[in-house]
Amino acid sequence: MVKCSSCGYEIRSSDFEFCPKCGTKISNELKSVLKKKQKNFSENLSGNQQGKTLDLKVIYGMGLGGVLAILLVLYLSGVFETTKINSTNTMNTENMPQTQQPGVNLASIQKINELEAKVKANPNDHQSLLELAHLRMDSGFYEQAIRNYKTYLEHHPDDADVRIDMGVCYFNLRDFNAAIAEMEKALQYQPNHQIGHLNLGVVNLNAGNLEKAKEYFKKAVEINPNTEAGQKAQQLLTSH
Repeated sequence: MVKCSSCGYEIRSSDFEFCPKCGTKISNELKSVLKKKQKNFSENLSGNQQGKTLDLKVIYGMGLGGVLAILLVLYLSGVFETTKINSTNTMNTENMPQTQQPGVNLASIQKINELEAKVKANPNDHQSLLELAHLRMDSGFYEQAIRNYKTYLEHHPDDADVRIDMGVCYFNLRDFNAAIAEMEKALQYQPNHQIGHLNLGVVNLNAGNLEKAKEYFKKAVEINPNTEAGQKAQQLLTSH
């Protein structure tokens, strides 16, 4: 800051010969100081302006980097991903096998835990074991239900109903071969098991064995065409 020696007014330009306020002549010494300050100010201003000017290479680099960043975000978000169509055939949910124990509808985890504890305390309580298996099947715990059914069948291998129910569990797990094997074994113990024939027709139908499915549907109708299972078999036989 350069001030007038007489009145103290701040002088900002070396072009002045006299103080704008009091008229006192400005000495050469003050003018020299003012010129030096103006020069420094100009140099600083020029330097700042140059510092704010980006080189074209930098601009292009920043622009390209921005584009690449946008493309990366779009790719990660799945915008450029090709939609993939799953060609795997879905299970025919309309033609589901009938369970042999429709009366067991409890889906309570507490009940399952109670039965499990009961069976653990008394492994010979086969009735509770069977109830546990049915409850697990009805609740959708097919793998656990299968284990319970197998344990039960070790003591009651000729129980066709249980083998049919276990076959239904395999069916729900899409293990068609195991389902067919268990249901066919059930028919060895009870050849006229109508629901067994109906369910075997359904499993074979879903497995793509159309002719085999027709055979089982026909047999189910022959056993008794007036029951619900017989009517269902006839309906499926007609539609397929």
